[in-house]
Amino acid sequence: MATLAVFNPKGGVGKTSLAVNLAFEAAHAGFRTLLWEVDEQADSQWLLSETPDRPGRVPPHWVPGAVDVQTLAEPTRFDRLSLLSSDRCMRRTDNWFADMAHSQRLARLFAGLEADFDVIVLDCPPGFSDANRTIMQFVHLVVVPTIPAPLALRGLHRVRDFMVRHRGTHPPMLPVFSMLDRRRTLHRKAAAEHPDWPVIPMRSDIERMTEQRAPLGICAPNSASRHAFQNLWNGIQRKMATMRVIRSLVTGQTAAPTALPAMRRINRPRPGSPLWPAYQPDSSGA
Repeated sequence: MATLAVFNPKGGVGKTSLAVNLAFEAAHAGFRTLLWEVDEQADSQWLLSETPDRPGRVPPHWVPGAVDVQTLAEPTRFDRLSLLSSDRCMRRTDNWFADMAHSQRLARLFAGLEADFDVIVLDCPPGFSDANRTIMQFVHLVVVPTIPAPLALRGLHRVRDFMVRHRGTHPPMLPVFSMLDRRRTLHRKAAAEHPDWPVIPMRSDIERMTEQRAPLGICAPNSASRHAFQNLWNGIQRKMATMRVIRSLVTGQTAAPTALPAMRRINRPRPGSPLWPAYQPDSSGA
């Protein structure tokens, strides 16, 4: 089972749009997908709700020892896509993640979810909360949406510095330019400096997602924006297949089930762990 988090400590960079569309594309590709919303604003739940004009079920209280996560995931109106709602109190969420990590139960939880899901996408809130710090040490990949602006890029550098300290010199993270407008000089310059970064353009059809409350694959299936999300997911899928944490639906090959490593005091991949082949430091120790 592949786990990825969408996170930037800076707000307003398109995290929820990216998380919702990545989860939809994973489900559309044939993977049983869970979108786990950690953000107390519950925008993902609002976008995917089957009855958007009526209040949904009361979100769970993430209290240590009082939440059975495997019973809380609910199917959405989209095939193979389920949603795990957020708590309206971020403090409870932080305490829950910290308690689960401290008691070594978070890795077992993800292992238990593997029976029901192939991909888990975590929609993380802004800020360096305890929940976000814990998530970044457990997931296979952290996707960092970044607009070409100094504060958003500063957020990316903070994520990189944290993950280098806790995951080794080759941290499992993927920066993505979001809301990139090539009519702007600053945006064109940033894209030229990082030509290998994936790009999600600034387009009105992404904004219309909130009006139609549906991923681009539903409300604008043939748009350039939708194709950008498809290409991003295809690249992530290939990477996850190489890491042997996700099966390849293209070749029909199925990777051996891979659980996430339990958190240790020194949170770095070690030889033999699922993360080691992709993120082993180079021989120079740089």
